[in-house]
Parts: sequence; C-alpha cells; structure tokens
Amino acid sequence: MPKEEVVKHGDVSRRVGVEVIRARGVDVDKLIKTLIANAAAEFASTYYYYTILRMHLAGYEDYKEICEDARLEDRAHWELIVPRIYELGGELPNDLKAFHDLAGCPAAKLPDPPSVVNILTLLMESERCAIRSWSASAT
Repeated sequence: MPKEEVVKHGDVSRRVGVEVIRARGVDVDKLIKTLIANAAAEFASTYYYYTILRMHLAGYEDYKEICEDARLEDRAHWELIVPRIYELGGELPNDLKAFHDLAGCPAAKLPDPPSVVNILTLLMESERCAIRSWSASAT
C-alpha cells in the first residue's frame, strides 16, 4: 500500500475537496469566480440595499415584512456562499466597490420617489435579476 503524502499544517495548496471536484471535471477557478459574483449580488446588490428599502416602508408593515424576508434570505445565501469560496481556495476582493462591480445585477438603490409601489417593483425586478444571474452562471 503506498504511503499517503502528508500535507504540512497550514498548507492549503492541496485541498481534498478541490482535488475531488477537479477530478469530476469541474473548472474550480470558474466556479470560484461564479461564487464570488453571486456573493457580490447577494450582499452588495441586495442585502445592503434591501436594508435601506425596508426602512422606507415604515408604516406599511406587511410590505416591510416582505422586504425583510427577501433581505434575510439574501443574507443567508451570502453566509452559505462565502465559506465555499474560501474552502475552494478563493477569497473575496478586499475592496467593496470592486466586489460590488462583480455582481451580475445592478444595485437595488432607493427609487425616486420612494413610494411603496416603486419599492416593491424594485424588489421584484431585483429578485428576477438574481434568478437570471444564478441561472446564467449555472450553464
């Protein structure tokens, strides 16, 4: 039986998970780029801006709750994606603007005027873009 190679503590150049998915034909570098772009969409394009949008729905608690659900869902996606990026040997950009620019969707900035209809329309369009972005990156 061949002796198993010992990897030194702290050496991340040979990750078993990465080797396994590479052996299955996955382009790990492309996967990392896709995950980073999707993390940017979840955090920079939606979670952050949904927080702002939610504040402008004060007094419309039913709609505010819809916005909060979308906001927390995007945060949960962010929390799931980021560890995978690092486990695969990638990392997030150290510049928030550069990170945001990787997102496949525009920022969900507060519409003018910030009416309930305009905010809810923006939320719907933002979620549609996120779905299209994830679908496009999966192909």
